[in-house]
Amino acid sequence: MFERNAPRVEYPHHAGYGISMLKKTTVFLFVVCLFINMPFARALSDKVYKELSIFSRVLEIVDKMYVEPVDEKAIIKGSIDGMLATLDPHTVYLPAKIYKNFSSDTKGRFGGVGIEVSVRDGVLTIISPLRDTPAWAAGIKANDRILAIDGKSTKDMTLGEAVLMMRGPIGKKLALTLWRQGKTKEVTLEREVINVPGMEFKDLGEGYVMVRVTTFQEGVSKKVKKEIERFRKENPDQLKGIILDLRDNPGGLLNEAVKISDYFLEKGVIVSTKGRDKKRTVNEAHGAGALSKVPMVMLINGGSASASEIVAGALGDNNRAKLMGTKSFGKGSVQTVVNLDGGDAVKITIAYYYTPKDKLIDGKGITPDIILDQKAYKKKNKIKTDDKDLKLTRDEYDKFQEEEALAYLKKMAH
Repeated sequence: MFERNAPRVEYPHHAGYGISMLKKTTVFLFVVCLFINMPFARALSDKVYKELSIFSRVLEIVDKMYVEPVDEKAIIKGSIDGMLATLDPHTVYLPAKIYKNFSSDTKGRFGGVGIEVSVRDGVLTIISPLRDTPAWAAGIKANDRILAIDGKSTKDMTLGEAVLMMRGPIGKKLALTLWRQGKTKEVTLEREVINVPGMEFKDLGEGYVMVRVTTFQEGVSKKVKKEIERFRKENPDQLKGIILDLRDNPGGLLNEAVKISDYFLEKGVIVSTKGRDKKRTVNEAHGAGALSKVPMVMLINGGSASASEIVAGALGDNNRAKLMGTKSFGKGSVQTVVNLDGGDAVKITIAYYYTPKDKLIDGKGITPDIILDQKAYKKKNKIKTDDKDLKLTRDEYDKFQEEEALAYLKKMAH
């Protein structure tokens, strides 16, 4: 997740690409040596100088001996991508065109097909499809693997490159080759303007409401508070319980997740982060949670990631809400963006998120208190567990989980 308030640092751009490979290597090494002498880079060992010498030699060999003339810009970019690929899937180089698309995500309006992606085990993976988008209508699911985009293999493709390929002119087709449970599936989608509403509010009757937060974009916490306060004003003393639905919510902005958690908590830790220096930075509730007493259930699933998992951890660990659904995605790291000259940038992981009980989210996910999977559906509806012909639509599955959440909420209220 991109922590919007994290510091941004400006660095000089690399030397121009018009000079020879050998000269460029010399300039590159000079710039790197300057970087190493900067205060925050002094932890690098002297071995780096030896490795850079090898890197320079390899570049020289390629320039002189490769069978065809090489694209010098592509080689330098490939070197950067390769370096960052040794770290984690979320630390990436963002050329200006890709960075522009990346920045638009937090505004809630962009062109595409409506999926959030990450890299898991080296494979481009869908975090979740956004509701009421072409991807959602096509039945794409969380954890589907994308093997190819418009016939081009995603192997060795950076996350930024994949996102850029999936966005394009409105109305233009996009072909995806997906892998799910050992089978490949071809899906053709039509790009459209994606308007992400942020949240939806539903009156369930009898004083119960459901708040579905679809993404933690700017201002969503204010929308949540506004809708709940409107209900309370129109129905004085009638609010008996809340279902907070974060299913298929891929995350978003840290400050929005903290604000929503704070709204429902009277006290306690919301989330903590630990970076390279192991110092713990803690976000705590302010002690004035407007709805800290109203009974509450929270729905999560495999498409709930990042900011969604922060809220789930905060409300679950503080015993504020009963978590129901299926295990979350497991994306709990903090990224910041370092701006480079010319509009390029580096998005880099600087810390990990931990729940109030100091549980690591990244790569682990959050397991709900009550599992509402297809096995639970079969049990509820007295369907034989060995019935492999069960075809459960997404709407039926969602409805089952919502009904179970409401039934549990009513028990809590009484």
